[in-house]
Amino acid sequence: MNFTKEVVLPAALSEVFGRLFSFLIDSFSRPTAVGTRDVYRQRLEWMLGNISSMVEEAEGRHITNMQLLSHLKVLTEGMFRGRFTLEVSDLDDVKNTRDDDNNATCADDESRRSFALCSSFNRAKRSRVTRLIFGSSGGDDGKERLAAVIEELELLTSDYMREFILLVQGYPQKVHWPVKTTLYMDKCMFGRHVEKEGIINFLLQRPLIGVPYLSVLTVIGGKKLGKTTLVKHACDDERVRDHFARIEWFETQDVVRKGGLPGQTMWESDGPEYLDGVRHIIAEPRFSAVRSLLVFEDAWPIDEVAWSELACIPSTLTDGSKLLFTSRNIDVARLGTVEPVVLRHLPLEEYWYYFKAFAFGGTDPREHPLIAMVGREILEHLERTFLDARVLGTLLKANFDIRFWRRMLGAIARYQ
Repeated sequence: MNFTKEVVLPAALSEVFGRLFSFLIDSFSRPTAVGTRDVYRQRLEWMLGNISSMVEEAEGRHITNMQLLSHLKVLTEGMFRGRFTLEVSDLDDVKNTRDDDNNATCADDESRRSFALCSSFNRAKRSRVTRLIFGSSGGDDGKERLAAVIEELELLTSDYMREFILLVQGYPQKVHWPVKTTLYMDKCMFGRHVEKEGIINFLLQRPLIGVPYLSVLTVIGGKKLGKTTLVKHACDDERVRDHFARIEWFETQDVVRKGGLPGQTMWESDGPEYLDGVRHIIAEPRFSAVRSLLVFEDAWPIDEVAWSELACIPSTLTDGSKLLFTSRNIDVARLGTVEPVVLRHLPLEEYWYYFKAFAFGGTDPREHPLIAMVGREILEHLERTFLDARVLGTLLKANFDIRFWRRMLGAIARYQ
């Protein structure tokens, strides 16, 4: 099995990605096929059904190969992009049927821009496909936009769908994989499946025989991007709980108190106390008796030379023990013995699904197109953090009125 995972699988993936790259180069110059808007829409629905099945199958497996997980992330983002475009196409239909309605007078040019999927990205840096997804639907009734998304998804699936499924099916299934609904979001880490699996793969790696040194992973990301939540979900995985006899968390103040002087109440973020605290913690006898996972939240930067000296000393931790640091500071990534897990903002299309789960609940946005327009305007002003979507979405749902949503949009825009 190790030979298959370490030799055969990487070779197969290299072949798959090589074929994909060749197909991608050849396809960019291919003209868009001619067809009606309904034809494009049906084609996109069919493709999204297939891609959703692929993503669901992959997320239901214990995948340990990072190349395969990276490609799963690309597929997931493409799936949300397609769903987003399809939803906006439906909302355009609803909007067009209400243009003569008295309530539609509020749909001014700025609101129309929301339906056109404008974004705050630099337009000069967009690819042709991205411009069509986020640009104006123009006079072709959205047909060109649908065609652009279809072309993008074809680049992801046409040349290797069967190979991807075969590779994924080589991994064991997860036990009791739940049905994915918005109600389940509180129990899963939305949009971070690949990152979570990467952390779990590191934690379950067997230690090298005769190498008694620290094994460290860092999770780096900006404020409110879910670093701690992600690590907690990974630690709550049954495989991780069974693997470690001890899983303990240490906040910044706990660490610096360990490394500071008796009675010290003030510390500098660039002082030696944090490193001294880490040194004291990993030397505690309770961690030398059993396999342990030590998680350090919001880690402060540590002098690289001093850390290297500590990392080169044989550790007293039991074989298989791991250290995990979360931090906003990219310099902390240098502490890791493997590549860091870097969290970024969710793509706009994927973030919309998280936001609307709280703002709309079980209500179909097509039943309230004007509110949906304002919701997208609000989305463009947010930092795309999970906390913003939760708090603001819950508030908007409790006040499900177009006038309140407009006032909230104005307040957010003025605050910026």
